[in-house]
Amino acid sequence: MGITVKSEYALRLIMEIARCGNASKPSPLSKLVKMTRMIPKEFAEKIMSELRQAGIVKSIRGRYGGYTLNGDPKDITVLDIVRAVDEPEKIKKCAFDIRKCENPEDCVLREAVWERLFEAIEDTLKSVTIQNLIDLCQSKDSTKSEGSEVEESRSKHRR
Repeated sequence: MGITVKSEYALRLIMEIARCGNASKPSPLSKLVKMTRMIPKEFAEKIMSELRQAGIVKSIRGRYGGYTLNGDPKDITVLDIVRAVDEPEKIKKCAFDIRKCENPEDCVLREAVWERLFEAIEDTLKSVTIQNLIDLCQSKDSTKSEGSEVEESRSKHRR
């Protein structure tokens, strides 16, 4: 079963665009690669091209060009991103290696487990938006900063 590395990278790139860019201030690919740290530039270019072809991002050429979301982060789901960069067959790959099945149409395991599991995963990916992920990141960031402020306050009082 797989949310691939490619899907994960696409989500990271989209989240950076949503957090840093907007229609009047596109995010250059070099900045996105730098912010996400781990994505090779050539791979990021390929992913962004696929996201653009799927209509999830717009690319703006020129000196101040880059990428912007082609919609509201509240309306773009994780499933939209995954489908844009990965073929559904890769995501829906049989966990029981269907190539070894003698009669895949009658596979009880596939019907009883795998298809229901895939539906649950798809429903979850469909229910989470880019805005949900951004809000979660901001919530975690504010919790971390509050924790460091409390620690600073404690260390000042110890002196």
